[in-house]
Amino acid sequence: MFRALLFLMLFSFSSITMALSYTVEITEAELQQQVTAMMPIEKKQLFFTVKFSNPEIDLLESSNKIGIFTHINLDSQLGLKGKGRAKIIGSLSYDSKTSAFYFKNSKIDTLEIDKVSQKDTEQIKGLVEVMGNKILAIHPIYKLKDSDLKQKMAKAVLQSVSVKNNKLFLTLNVL
Repeated sequence: MFRALLFLMLFSFSSITMALSYTVEITEAELQQQVTAMMPIEKKQLFFTVKFSNPEIDLLESSNKIGIFTHINLDSQLGLKGKGRAKIIGSLSYDSKTSAFYFKNSKIDTLEIDKVSQKDTEQIKGLVEVMGNKILAIHPIYKLKDSDLKQKMAKAVLQSVSVKNNKLFLTLNVL
């Protein structure tokens, strides 16, 4: 009797939990449009100015992460200047107050700066990574639409992120 009651309680709680989650499906093209609209972005720190522009989104199915290929312009008061390309890989965080998703835990996978030696590029990589993290952490890469009732109700907690068939699936728990 006790086992049956326990089973019914667990089953009903799992049904409630499943009913209180919502999955947002975002295509790579939709995400590309959002990220393109927020760039170019420029960040100044100490003696350096870094500008990110012309992003290209790459949804990474093997790791459920997002890659951003971007052009990068580097200008330093120390005389170091260069243009190049960077590939930044990161995950998402969700802010229920703003209903927005932000790029977080980003790491520079590759960095190439024209007219800058490989040795100097490796030294610059850490600085550019820190600046990129700061920039991407404050600019949402996707915002839920307030006009969609389901999305209004889903202002909750990000449960999971998965990538399948060039689509990003974000599952939110409404608590």
